[in-house]
This record gives sequence, structure tokens and C-alpha cells, in this order.
Amino acid sequence: MNKIIYRDPNITIFQSALFQTNSIVVKTEDFVLVVDPAWLPEEVAAIRQYVEDIRGERAIFLVFTHSDFDHIIGYKAFKADKVFMSKAMAENPDKENVVEQALDFDEKYYIERPYPIEYPQGDFLVYRDGVQYRQGQTKMTFYLTPGHTADSIMLIVWQLGLCIAGDYLSNIEFPFIYQSSVEYVKTLEKLPRIHDRNWFTRLVPGHGDPALSINDWLQRRTEGLAYIYALRESIATGVQFDEASLWARYRFPRLQQKYHADNVALMTREYEQGLWSWDPEFSLDSLEESPMEANQNITEDE
Repeated sequence: MNKIIYRDPNITIFQSALFQTNSIVVKTEDFVLVVDPAWLPEEVAAIRQYVEDIRGERAIFLVFTHSDFDHIIGYKAFKADKVFMSKAMAENPDKENVVEQALDFDEKYYIERPYPIEYPQGDFLVYRDGVQYRQGQTKMTFYLTPGHTADSIMLIVWQLGLCIAGDYLSNIEFPFIYQSSVEYVKTLEKLPRIHDRNWFTRLVPGHGDPALSINDWLQRRTEGLAYIYALRESIATGVQFDEASLWARYRFPRLQQKYHADNVALMTREYEQGLWSWDPEFSLDSLEESPMEANQNITEDE
């Protein structure tokens, strides 16, 4: 059963027993927002009941940060007035496989759900950085965040100083790179600029604990970049990657060794294809950009 790991008058974070997966409910004067409702049927039902208890006459909006099956598995449990996702997610050519993964999971564990498993259909599609949605006094701003997947997004709820990051900046996972390490680095690099535009103080990842201060998510960003660049150095030069330090930092090696090995394989292919190169003079300090020092070169809607 899921548990509530954070609650204030506007934000409630439900965390699943599986992979510490976070489902976020945001209540404003104008609507109730549900982000990535997951995993088990009883957990999804608890989220749905909570939403019904607090909604009043408000609309219900669903946001999907990306198309990994664990993040879309609760879609049909909700009767949403509007569904938000990236344009890339809406156009995902692998939709059937995502649904099959969810069905395989349920069948493997004899799970029966009171709702069908379907791939989400979007009403509001995020096609570039800075796309905004306003209803009443509430404004949300969306950013494309490829790297983990090609269709990832994050969103900021302005009035609450809240960033919902999808599968980035977890305190229990190093970067899981399914699409591109090049794009993953770009996503991490632009976070201070996103912050300067929006000034969020709290950040919720898809898995693990929320970051409740700017220093917290900046530290996670630094750790993510350090991991990728250490792995690049190892691949390019043959220097042994320090796995002992990795598993001292992240405490689920029996599962996560696979994701690390997958990262090595993906980044090795990228290196062989010339998608990135290694500079022996590189220093991570060059990327230590504080939010207030970031260049504001992200185009946004007015």
C-alpha cells in the first residue's frame, strides 16, 4: 500500500511500495492536478478517493511526465477533464509495447484492476520549452526534458513554488538513461535556467524523497552530472569506473546494477558513433552554475 510522504495544504505526495514511485496530487483554487498515478490497484484507488474527497467543484487534470509504463498505469482510474503530456509522448510509436509491459506486470503478479490499461490520450501537448497553461489564478509551465526518455517533461506550478521533475533528480537513483546521455546532460544543465525563470523551492522526483530546498536539488544535479562524466571518462580512456563509491551512495545495487550496465552499453555506442567526446581538461566545476548565475536563454510563452 502506498503512503503519504509529504503533505501541506496544497501538495500531497503518495509513494508506492514499489520502487518508491511518487504520485503527486496538487490542489489549487482552480483545479486538482494528479501527476503519474501509480502503481498497485489499491494504491491508485487511494489516490482516486483522496482526489474525490478534496475536489469539490474543481476540474481534475492529469499530467504524465513520460511514457514509462509505471507512470501511466493508473490512467483509466480517473475521469479527467484534461490530460497533459508531451507531444513526443502523444506521438510515441511504441504505445502498444508500453501497454503490453503494464499488462505483463499485472499478469506476472496476478493483479486484477477495476479499470482497463490504456495508453493515455493527451488534450494539452507540450511541444517546446516554456509552454504555459493558465486556469483562473493558477499557472503551470512545462519544459521538455529528454534523456531519460525521449518524451519526458517537467512542470512548475508557479503559485506553489513546485517543480515536478519526472524521473530526474532522485535521491535513490543515479541517472537511468534510456534515450541519450547527451540529451540527459542538456536537461540537467538547463535546470538552473528553468529555476531562474520560475523560482521553485520544492522539487519532486518520480522516485524517492522530494527535494525541499534549492541546495538539495542542486546537489542531486551535481551527482547526476558527476556520474555521467565519470562514466564517459571510463569509456573513453579505460580508467576503471568507481563502482564501490556508486553502491556506497545508492543502496539498491542488486536491481540497479542492470541499469548501470545498460548505461555503459548505451554510452559506449554513443562514443563509438561520435555523439560525445572526452576532454581530459574537463572539470565538473565548469557546470556548477547556481540558479541566480544562469543565463536566461529559454524562450517562454508570455
